[in-house]
Amino acid sequence: MCGDLDEDDEHGVEKAYAAFLHAAHSEIHDAVEHRGGSRSRLNSQAGTLSDDDLHGYMDGLFADVLRACINDGGRIPEGQRYRLLASQAVVLARLAGFVAAHLDVRQDPLRSNIEAMMAGYARHEHDEADHHDHHHHD
Repeated sequence: MCGDLDEDDEHGVEKAYAAFLHAAHSEIHDAVEHRGGSRSRLNSQAGTLSDDDLHGYMDGLFADVLRACINDGGRIPEGQRYRLLASQAVVLARLAGFVAAHLDVRQDPLRSNIEAMMAGYARHEHDEADHHDHHHHD
């Protein structure tokens, strides 16, 4: 099935990790350069946190966490990076669940977290479909 990856397939694993790096750098660029994301957006808050500052903070935090994942992957041998990436996804999902568990359940934090996770997943599927379309039409 398209998208299935056997971790014993070293070439496939390296190709998948390279695709992650490409997509991650693109996401960081969009979050920071195009949308002005920075965790320092919180530094200038004297009163109510504006939606723009909150969204900028969120983009900055997203970029910083993604950079940490990339940097950690660069510290280990190439053949192990995909395994680390899979572990990072589990840790980040666990962290999202932990934080959401401390929010008001009347705001349905689990739903908003799952929706955010699915939006990130769907973005990858969309990018994959575009890649396959371009590849098949070359």
